[in-house]
Amino acid sequence: MDCSTHPGKSMPSHQPITPSRAVELVEASNLKQAQSLLADFAAAGLIRTYALVRDIRPVEGPSQTIRDAQIPAEEWERIISSDNIDEAFNGGTVRLEGSAFRQGTPSVQITGVSFSETSLVKVLERYCAPSLAAISEQPTAGFSKPADEDISKSAEPAKASAKPVPRIRPGDLTASIAQTMQATGLKRTKIDDLMKQNKLVRKKVGRRTLITVESIEKFIGVPFR
Repeated sequence: MDCSTHPGKSMPSHQPITPSRAVELVEASNLKQAQSLLADFAAAGLIRTYALVRDIRPVEGPSQTIRDAQIPAEEWERIISSDNIDEAFNGGTVRLEGSAFRQGTPSVQITGVSFSETSLVKVLERYCAPSLAAISEQPTAGFSKPADEDISKSAEPAKASAKPVPRIRPGDLTASIAQTMQATGLKRTKIDDLMKQNKLVRKKVGRRTLITVESIEKFIGVPFR
């Protein structure tokens, strides 16, 4: 990551910010392709994101509407793989098609995406020089900030870093998207392209997408030994 010297639960105390504000924070760290990077962070579970409304529609059974709830990392994987990143950032409704099979993945409609400012700043400080304090103190458009919240806490260096992604070990048959990104050094969008080209072989396990280690080894030309 190229950094310059500048850098279904109810919503917790993390300050929600609009997608455009999240993009500003990323671009202030001199990082490129801010939308794609934010989506990758969310899909890897590194930052928290929320939706004003999530409509979950299974193939069978009643639909479920969840308001003011956290967006699961798995749904961000689906947003990326279905090329819905722009829709997630423009304030509209993201529609994720579900499986046609019984007990398959339900379709989901996500409206009103927002990001946790606290978790985003912590991730940026983990990779970049921690100088986002001035940016974090600017007024946030679209969301009211609780009066008793100490804004300066958002700019403090993270005391507990995000859970590291485990490396692919000898004997592993499959790897997660995050592990594959770590092993290959490629971004999520490129991993998706390689899966579509069958250069990386995907396996669906419930809502999770796994990639066979054999195909990763074949692609990079190095066994995990």
